[in-house]
Amino acid sequence: MWKWLVLAAMFVFLSLGWTNSGRAAQVDSFAVAAKEAGAPVYAWMAGRLENVGKLDRGEAFEVVGEDEQHYVISFGFVSGMVKKTDVTKVRPSAGKRAPNKWRRSVITLQDAEVYVFDRGAKQAIGMIRSGVRYPVKAETRLYYLIEIGGRDGYVYKHVTENDYGVPVLLYHHILDDFDEPFFRSTTTVPFSQFAREMTYLKENGYTAITPEALLAYVRKEQLLPPKSVLITFDDGLKSTYIYAYPLLKRYGFPATVFMITGRMRPAPQPFDPRGLQFLSKQEIAEMRDVISFESHTNHFHLSDRQYGPYLLFKPYEEAMADLKASKEKIGATAIAYPFGAYNGRAVQMVKQAGFVMAFTTKKGTVYPGDSPFELKRQWVYPHISLKQFERLLRP
Repeated sequence: MWKWLVLAAMFVFLSLGWTNSGRAAQVDSFAVAAKEAGAPVYAWMAGRLENVGKLDRGEAFEVVGEDEQHYVISFGFVSGMVKKTDVTKVRPSAGKRAPNKWRRSVITLQDAEVYVFDRGAKQAIGMIRSGVRYPVKAETRLYYLIEIGGRDGYVYKHVTENDYGVPVLLYHHILDDFDEPFFRSTTTVPFSQFAREMTYLKENGYTAITPEALLAYVRKEQLLPPKSVLITFDDGLKSTYIYAYPLLKRYGFPATVFMITGRMRPAPQPFDPRGLQFLSKQEIAEMRDVISFESHTNHFHLSDRQYGPYLLFKPYEEAMADLKASKEKIGATAIAYPFGAYNGRAVQMVKQAGFVMAFTTKKGTVYPGDSPFELKRQWVYPHISLKQFERLLRP
């Protein structure tokens, strides 16, 4: 009797596919090849499923996942999807892949063929659509080495441009040019300058994005269009309502305000350019058609002469209470560190408070794979030229 029990147990054990380590056995990898004229590749870009490339007929590409209708392949920063009806299963390619030692990417300027070389002969295996951000593994004089569907391939350099990352613009206070002398500082931008900069973005085809879109890009879940920018304002000043909001609405540009929620007013204040007034609940509600509101702490936008910004040294319980209060008041999921100051403890507290991303004042642009809790921004200083503004967008 016991022999039959042992045999039955062994059968169950093997049928479940368990290894000696106690983990489920790996399913043998497989590849797919396009039928007929090729298989379109789809990926998410800024919330929309877009055609981002093509697999040429008869070429094998490694499958890394699947759903009911698609096989999933690696496609640069993101997962590419091909319809199951467009491909057939084949054996994986035996070619070796070069290690990726670069932290560099390009944007295709036109549809870019992907080539392999066999005994000196060049052969196309696929294509990357125009306007796609793609990581580069190495370069030669004429080509960039990239990887598509588990295979190394080459694209001509001349059909690409450098990917400068996504700039996150940082503004604070805006005043009419006539009023600017009343409150001149490194955080006060004259309205004529702000208007020129927004007009430049509009006329040059920039796409203003949301923090959620940036987070998906950082996490390598979605692509972003070539000219993407996140427009942000710190503190939650009434001048955003007076000057920025109407122009942003006219251009259809979403933006984000990081609110010091403890300074949010219960009713609108009269605007006075000789001082600072903060946004009211009514003004915030009115602007939500264009502007999202995130945290800049509740009462912790303060600094001690000896110890520095509050978030860096105040007791854990006090700091957590402030972060949670700010988050709950406006339903925030992102935060900008006060004064741009943060350390390991601040990052951990922000995570524990339930935020999913955090912004600094460190200079630079944002790339896939960056820490979502140490995102860089480009501070827009007053009286800069359009040439200087261009360098913030493409540093």
